[in-house]
Parts: sequence; structure tokens; C-alpha cells
Amino acid sequence: MSEHRFLRLSGFTKAERLEMTHLVSEAINQSGAWITDFHQYSNVLICINFEISLADLDRLAATLQATGLQLSQESIDQLTSANASTWKRSELTGTLQITFVHNEPDLLREVPAVPG
Repeated sequence: MSEHRFLRLSGFTKAERLEMTHLVSEAINQSGAWITDFHQYSNVLICINFEISLADLDRLAATLQATGLQLSQESIDQLTSANASTWKRSELTGTLQITFVHNEPDLLREVPAVPG
């Protein structure tokens, strides 16, 4: 049975949400990875799904850290080349969950009325 593992990265930031989202998106692209989907939860959290070649993990670690995003130690450990031998695949799928630390109220979005 083949093992299917994921990168589960997480971090937090006090930076402005839209700016950090842009910086992280650029960092993911610059590392050779590609974004496949994302989910935004109000202005508190974003979860970005991506795919990356095993060979590009070190570059992803460097580009993400250059954004100022505070990655968890577990995330950093997953991205180190010392851990590369634990992966059974040359292409990996992953998620990056970013928590935005701020005092702003929840982001409210108008929901259009559905004709019924």
C-alpha cells in the first residue's frame, strides 16, 4: 500500500492580511510550487493548498521565511532537506494555514438574496 503524506504547514503573522497573502502567494510561486486552491475564513485565517516538487522544499522554506511569516517549528522541520528522505513521493501536496493576529472585527460579506 502506497503511503500518501501531505505537508501541513502553519504560521501566524501580525502583518496586514492582504499584503501578507500576496507575499506568501508570490513566495510559493517563486519556490517552484503552484497554488491549487485556497479557503479564506473571514479575516482570521487563510488555508492555501499547493503542490511542490520534493527538490524545491528548501527553496519554499527560504521564500516563506523571507515574507516575515512566523512558521511553526513543525512546519520548518517538514521543509528541511534532512526530512526529505521521509517522503515517499517526488511531488507533494500541501496546505499552508496562516492565522492573522489582529484586533479587527470579523470581515462581513454581503450575501445576495436567492430568488425562491
